[in-house]
Amino acid sequence: MGLFFGKKEKKIIELFDQHLEAVDNTIEKLEDLIINLDKGTEKIKELADEVRNAETEADKIRRQAELEMYSGAFLPNFRGDLLGTVESMDRIANKAESVADEIELQNLSVPDEILPDLVELIKKSQVTYKAVKEAAKEMFENFEKANEMILKTENYEHETDIIERDIIRKIFSLNISLAKKIQLKKLVHRIADISDTSEDVSDRIQIIIYKRKV
Repeated sequence: MGLFFGKKEKKIIELFDQHLEAVDNTIEKLEDLIINLDKGTEKIKELADEVRNAETEADKIRRQAELEMYSGAFLPNFRGDLLGTVESMDRIANKAESVADEIELQNLSVPDEILPDLVELIKKSQVTYKAVKEAAKEMFENFEKANEMILKTENYEHETDIIERDIIRKIFSLNISLAKKIQLKKLVHRIADISDTSEDVSDRIQIIIYKRKV
């Protein structure tokens, strides 16, 4: 950690890192849920609750980090950028929770034909998030490494888009009702949203790096 970071700053960076991990954990719990979509209602409810608990934990850490930031750590400009980044990261955990809600509250049954594709989609979304998580961790010190991870985030997000389109094509080729097709399409969009939002955050980090280089 750089010499220009005081005790307050170090505390915030620690909370920032904890929040990144808590968001990661929320996506991981969602991955568990999607892998087990062919299990019974009880199992799905239990796994959806785990996603919600993980999101609540991420929220708690975010509030703690924000409180610390308002105590005057970092220069005002950077503090504002950091607050914006934390809030954007938190939105990723919210997206994961909304997927879990959609599956569990609507008692959504997913055709076997697309189950492996949904697993592939959530796994790629998590890989996208992990790349932006690394970019966020490196943005305090190692701009080069952060930029490298931003590029990876963009590439993974592009790969997610391809998977998303393929699944939607597959859904509309299935012999199921139109209402069911639309419901599944919406679910696919929501899962892919995790990756889209990760890319949005990487754009934000890129701007912070540019500003810090000046």
